[in-house]
Amino acid sequence: MKLKELTINNFMPYKGEQTVGFPQHDTQNVMLLFGDNMRGKTSFLNAMRWGFYGNAVGRHLRVIPRVNLVNIEAATDGDWSMSIMLKFSDAGKDYEIRRRIEKKNHVSQPKHDADFEESVGLRIDGAAVSGDTIENQINQVVPEEISRFFLFDGELLQEYENLLVEESEQGDKIKEHIEQALGVPALIHGRDEFSSLLKDARRAQAKDARKNTELKRFAEQQNQLEIKLTSLEKDLNDLLKQRVVVEKQVDDIDDELKNTEGVQRKKIELEGLASERKAADKQLLSLGDEQRELLKTAWLDVLHNNMSPLLETIKVRRDNLQAVAETKAVLSSQIRTLQRSIDDPTCDTCKQPIPDDKIQPIREKVANLQAEEELSVYDPEEIRVLNSKIEKLSVIRSAGEGHRLRQNETKQRQLQVALIRVETKEDELEEEIREFDTDQIVRQRDKRDLLKAQLTRLDSDIEKTKGGLNKNIKEQDHIATLISKSAGGQGQKSSIRVNMYQELEAIFSTGIDQLRDGLREDVERHATAAFAELTTEESYSGLQINNNYGLSIVDEAGRVLKERSAGAEQIVALSLIDGLNRTARKAGPIVMDTPLGRLDPKHRSNVLKYLPKMADQVVLLVHEGEIDPDRDIQNFADFIGARYQIERISATESRIVKSD
Repeated sequence: MKLKELTINNFMPYKGEQTVGFPQHDTQNVMLLFGDNMRGKTSFLNAMRWGFYGNAVGRHLRVIPRVNLVNIEAATDGDWSMSIMLKFSDAGKDYEIRRRIEKKNHVSQPKHDADFEESVGLRIDGAAVSGDTIENQINQVVPEEISRFFLFDGELLQEYENLLVEESEQGDKIKEHIEQALGVPALIHGRDEFSSLLKDARRAQAKDARKNTELKRFAEQQNQLEIKLTSLEKDLNDLLKQRVVVEKQVDDIDDELKNTEGVQRKKIELEGLASERKAADKQLLSLGDEQRELLKTAWLDVLHNNMSPLLETIKVRRDNLQAVAETKAVLSSQIRTLQRSIDDPTCDTCKQPIPDDKIQPIREKVANLQAEEELSVYDPEEIRVLNSKIEKLSVIRSAGEGHRLRQNETKQRQLQVALIRVETKEDELEEEIREFDTDQIVRQRDKRDLLKAQLTRLDSDIEKTKGGLNKNIKEQDHIATLISKSAGGQGQKSSIRVNMYQELEAIFSTGIDQLRDGLREDVERHATAAFAELTTEESYSGLQINNNYGLSIVDEAGRVLKERSAGAEQIVALSLIDGLNRTARKAGPIVMDTPLGRLDPKHRSNVLKYLPKMADQVVLLVHEGEIDPDRDIQNFADFIGARYQIERISATESRIVKSD
């Protein structure tokens, strides 16, 4: 299938009629549509989706209400009509879809989808197709279930990470879409049809068994199981409906919170600042208490500083006096010793008298020592007084209160500066979110947490009910087999039907498993080939697929990488898209919105070189931050068949202009 032309009229930011032609060349098959964020790239993608299927989707693949699809400027002017025309070709035939909505005559201001009338027309090779077969004809060419893989938002590529988590809620949803694109539901529907026929056959068999005395007991058991099965099916249906309701509530809150993410971040920042302020206030109080305790003894520090020089002077005076006293004592001792020699001039050793010529020097020595002793004058009372003063002044000691007070004051000043900064930032943030009901945002976050918990409980109940259903069906199959093999049941038409439908159901179940295995192998093979051309890491050997169609990177040693970067995730997701398109029962063009957002220059270069190979037509909706017209275009310039630019007219109006 090849796109030819898209004509938009009053769709979202595109006021009035605007037409875009898609490249038709076999090799120049890439179209670029440049546009800044919020200018209409995603709306262009939705215009195509709405033209094909009559719905446009926002976050969580939720359908956008019709009233939000009509251009605001046109609606303000009183024009509530909106239309899309798509021209494309497939299998040698030309198709033209025209889809239009306009408000009903009796409605002045549309508010709901029911306030609009929708009309759709289809021509094949110029011939009109009757209205009741239009949707079927469109889905034969471009089935809606595969649209996820040719009309997709590159920013949502990260969703495919959920496929790596077996039995994850989001992963199961994506797996379901993948299997729809690959044709698995055809076999599933067949199996389900035989399951339904088997259920009817079991009822007929039980009815026949009631007529046989030996089999009546089996018939009653089957009847009780049938009643229980009906109850379990109702319970499961109710639980699934509840889950849809709760999930929608979660999605609605997510959308609301998404629109207030900036406010939430500021609210969280405010909460952090409040905690910081409380901690600073608490620390200031503690420092104040410490300061008051230090001031109680700070006078000692002041007095100590003033008394220290005096104390040192007194100690020096005391030490000098003590030195004089010690000298005088030594001199007195020496004089006494020498004086004994003069008074009794006899040698202590030989007991002989000492001659006068030897005594005379001793007398002179004593005279000198006595003269020196007389000069060593001190007052013992003064030493006592000085010691008393030293003892009293030494009591005045310092614990460094002055230094600690200075440190305390420095900390207080620093905290006060930090507190002013925090309070100023708080004032700024409060002013920024003043118009928002932040309490409501907090309540919504709390409500979302409760709803998520409810979803968890519902999932548990659903799995438990499914387990009960499976057990019930196995028991019914067992009883049906016993009836079929019994003498009274053999040859019965109902038993023959039961056996036949059981076998057919088993054949289809086996076929589904074999088909899935084969499809996964094909997807893995094609995705690995794409990955080899997209990645810049030569040590990777390829990709490995799981039952969910999730792809893991395998290194050259055959080990699965546990962690991978955001860029690697995007490369793997693009490889999966390529693998699915090459495996799907119906291939189409690829229209990507913002496909290169998380890629480094080398990976971006590889992707741009490979994209033209992914489909017969590739349409890239990008901003210049993703593809630099001067730097990146050269990677695939030879493949570009058309270039367009989204120009801003106003905040609510954009226009698509063809570029050279």
